[in-house]
Order: sequence, then structure tokens, then C-alpha cells
Amino acid sequence: MDTNNSNAKTQIYNVIILDKSGSMYSIKNSAIAGYNETIGSIRAAQLKFAETQEHYISLVTFCGCGTKAIYDCVPIREAENLTSEQYAPCCCTPLYDAIGATINRITDKTRSVDDAAVLITIITDGMENASKEWTGTAVKRLIDERKEDGWMFSYIGADHDVEKAAANISITNTIVWDKSEAGTADMFDCENRARRTFFAKLSCSNTFMSREERRNQRKQFASEYYNEDEF
Repeated sequence: MDTNNSNAKTQIYNVIILDKSGSMYSIKNSAIAGYNETIGSIRAAQLKFAETQEHYISLVTFCGCGTKAIYDCVPIREAENLTSEQYAPCCCTPLYDAIGATINRITDKTRSVDDAAVLITIITDGMENASKEWTGTAVKRLIDERKEDGWMFSYIGADHDVEKAAANISITNTIVWDKSEAGTADMFDCENRARRTFFAKLSCSNTFMSREERRNQRKQFASEYYNEDEF
């Protein structure tokens, strides 16, 4: 990963944490298609905002078998589509372990980047039930710290109290999705529209802002990520 591609560009880290527990099997194909559409949307943004932005993609899947970074801060130009061999749902839901480990890894990778914008999207159809290393309290503390740095977090859920589960870990940007093929397609479409709007806002940012000014501006952008009037 070349974090020094251009000091004038915002380095945007698109991070998707995707549930791979057994209950996701019924929408396996829709989840794969939706993620691949997301990659396409980010590729289009890279072309559109090439002069001001450099995009990276991370895909983290998780189930009781473990948390796996299928793509880890890969330049979007080099990212390949997700396949059914890479995404085969099984077993349980160690949600907190996946979130905590991912945030720490992205923190390490972006620590030396002067102008980094981080978007973390969590997609899950169930409650935490299998974490061994992280608790909800520890994850909440970590998310609160990164939000102060201007990171954007969203929680997309089905088949559980999504707003409550998200609030427990300090996330206010939420989508409740209908876990069907059509509902999953609609959910990814909604998420991609929000993402494109966010990229456009970042592109209009003043490049002469201080790091603190950029951080505060991005905190405001993050608080408006899902605009109900648009969706």
C-alpha cells in the first residue's frame, strides 16, 4: 500500500466488515453481488475524484471459524470481485472480535497518513454471540476514540434490534434491511448512494484546512451519512 501516492490527496479507506455466520447463507449470492457493486461504486468514485482522492478497500469476513481480511487496504484499482469460494457462511457470530481487530489494524495502517478518511461499514444479520477477545464495552470505547479522529461508522443489520445493537457500541448511522434477495439489493443500493454522497463532500473540502479542521468537518459529514430524505 502506497500511502505517499500524493500528499495533496485524501487517502480514503473503505472498510467493510461482513458477517459470514450460518444465518447469512440464505442471502449468500445477494451479499456477494452487493459487495461487488460496492467495489464498482468505489472504482467509479476513484475515476471521478482522481485529482483529490485515493481509495483503498478492505473486506473483513467473520464467523466462529475466525476473522479474515480478504482484502486489506488494497488500492481500489487492484481489488478483485468477491467469489463464492471466498464467502461461504457457517457457524456463529463473533461480532465484537471482528470489529475490535479490524479497527486496530486500520488504525496501525493509517497512523502515519496525514490526510486519511476512514469509513467502516458493519453488515450483520444477528447479535454478537461468540467473541472471545473483545467485549461490547471495549469496542464502544475504541469506536468513541476513532470517532473523535473523524472516522465514520455505520451499522447495517437484520433480524435483531439494530438500533439498540448499534447504540451499544456507539454507532448512530444505521440501516435495517429486509433479509431477502430484493431487500439485500436495496440495502446495498442505499449504502452505495450514501457512500457516493460522502465522497462528493470530501472532494469539496478545502485542501488548505489543518488536520484538526479536516477532522471536525468529517465528524459532521459522518453524522449525516444516512439521510432519510434521500432513501
